[in-house]
Amino acid sequence: MIKKKLGILGGGQLGMFICQAARNFGIYTTVFSTTKDFSAKDFCDNYIIGKFNDYKKIQEFIKSSSHFTVETENIPIDLLEKINNNKKIFPSSEVIKIAQNRLREKKFLNSIPGVKTVKFSSINSYDDLCSKLKQFKFKAIIKSCELGYDGKNQFIVNKNNIYSFEKMNLNNFIIEEFIDFEKEVSVIVSKAEKNIISYPPVENLHKDSILKETKYPADLNNKLIKSSLEIANKIANKINLNGVLAVEMFLLKNDDILVNEIAPRPHNSGHWTMDACKYSQYDNLIFSIFEPFVKEPLPQKSCKMINLIGKDFNNFDNLKKKYKCYDYFKNEIRPKRKMGHYVIF
Repeated sequence: MIKKKLGILGGGQLGMFICQAARNFGIYTTVFSTTKDFSAKDFCDNYIIGKFNDYKKIQEFIKSSSHFTVETENIPIDLLEKINNNKKIFPSSEVIKIAQNRLREKKFLNSIPGVKTVKFSSINSYDDLCSKLKQFKFKAIIKSCELGYDGKNQFIVNKNNIYSFEKMNLNNFIIEEFIDFEKEVSVIVSKAEKNIISYPPVENLHKDSILKETKYPADLNNKLIKSSLEIANKIANKINLNGVLAVEMFLLKNDDILVNEIAPRPHNSGHWTMDACKYSQYDNLIFSIFEPFVKEPLPQKSCKMINLIGKDFNNFDNLKKKYKCYDYFKNEIRPKRKMGHYVIF
């Protein structure tokens, strides 16, 4: 029997968990990492270290596997298309292309009947910012269209601080209305050739624009649970998902749901599925790649997942005595860096 081989672009904690799931199903993994120290290093079967523009290393990586996936959407689109032209990548380069640009993503989401986002507009200069801020009642959030995650390149702007952005390069930014939401929730969907499944909605708490806690089950009424699942499934179907998709949403006080953003890969808010479901988001990613069907997650217990960010990790040894803990094996503690997480049942 020919051994199934999976190439993974990115070797952080998501790549590490993908490797672990793949190993459970007897799948050989090769990780492409742009750094020499990475979380997945001791969990993959093979790795290649190089830059995304290193032709020789990329060719070696493409030859290593029959199937490919990503742990981040922040990968050059020409590289993804190159893999897509020769081999199978999950999700496809078309899906990732939508998610790696906030403006493209917002336009796509609003093209789907029954799916809404906050009001938004593109900006490319300080003059654009000044004129658009008036339209957003002098309080808004600006974000870089690309490469912004975990609060990077995101700023709250109002009439008191707008002058501080005068010298900033605002080319390829998006401005979004500032909303007073009731809750943040997310739904993870997995889709294979023959079927689609959803994980139940979870409630998320962010601190400094970085996910701090995820709680399952979310404290939502049945109507909101149904609506959030319907929205996530609509997006997955419209985008022609092949793989895993996380959909982050805002729940407003009037019970409206606005989609914040999508991530076409396993997601931090889905870590709880490793311990509280029969089949985790990582298991279903593997099924979506190598099998015609994904499996119903079958949640088995309520829980809370808490991220260890920066110096939180100094308490890891104490937490390990009481809770299920995960170390991301990062070589340096830095502010705002996700170092691990733990789960409370």
